[in-house]
Amino acid sequence: MINKNTIAILLAARSGSKRLPNKHFLKIHKNLNIIDICILRLKKVTLVNKIFLCTTKKNIDDKFKKICRRHNIGLYRGSTSNVSKRLIDCAKANSIKTIVRITADCPIIDPNLIDKCIKLHYLKKSDYTSNILKFSFPDGLDVEVFTLVSLIKSQKLSKTNYNKEHVTPFIKKSKKFKKFSYKNLVDYSNRRWTLDYLKDYLFFQKVFKYFSPSIYFSWKDLIKAEKADNALINIKKR
Repeated sequence: MINKNTIAILLAARSGSKRLPNKHFLKIHKNLNIIDICILRLKKVTLVNKIFLCTTKKNIDDKFKKICRRHNIGLYRGSTSNVSKRLIDCAKANSIKTIVRITADCPIIDPNLIDKCIKLHYLKKSDYTSNILKFSFPDGLDVEVFTLVSLIKSQKLSKTNYNKEHVTPFIKKSKKFKKFSYKNLVDYSNRRWTLDYLKDYLFFQKVFKYFSPSIYFSWKDLIKAEKADNALINIKKR
């Protein structure tokens, strides 16, 4: 049974991107920026009542306070380099037992996809459920659902900086955890729908202009729209 009071979306975000400075605050639709849209879409998830934006204690990340107040979501500030500890501390402080991990540079994150992964996580009684164990969805639709207990255990078993920064590498590789992989029937993993470079931002501008005034189109809507407008096809370079 899914207890909404013990599950939360932890949205990881921080400033200081060298490839695309202040990328979370780039305007993308009317007066909305990237992180606004990401949060608004996350609020459409039906199986979660709580959203926390997890960032660092650096002064440069003070700007996230305003974002959280605007959208009435929680703010948690913790370790800069140890992202795993940041998430663990946030979960402990807010009585969260199940974490839904999302990154804030994915403005097309799909709430229906998140709900599906949460349902599967509880149905399969998994320690970790994700749609990225075997890639089949576009890059930028990444959903990870895992128990706080499993995250703590993984960090005790693997104390590498890489595991601290990227949170789940050890869980994904280890046989010590019960995992479930959600795959799409058609492989769309060659699509790039995440924000790291200027060209990604220009792509998102085209997408949101196409669907305007709505910001709540599904990922499947975008796949269908590719047939109508080739400019909406963004294939990753191998």
